[in-house]
Amino acid sequence: MTRVGLCAACRWSRRVVSGKGSVFWMCERSKVDPRFRKYPSLPVLACAGFEEGAAAGGEIDDLR
Repeated sequence: MTRVGLCAACRWSRRVVSGKGSVFWMCERSKVDPRFRKYPSLPVLACAGFEEGAAAGGEIDDLR
């Protein structure tokens, strides 16, 4: 997922699908650290909070 950047491989990221089918990547780290944006501009090429690991990746439809 080149157009997503680091978020695709970060353990703190989660893929979110809106009710209209738009896809966003949410940074779960933003819940505990205000330095991180909830929905960062993509692609993310550098991030101080990046931790390699399986991205949560599960779809959430809380944007409906």
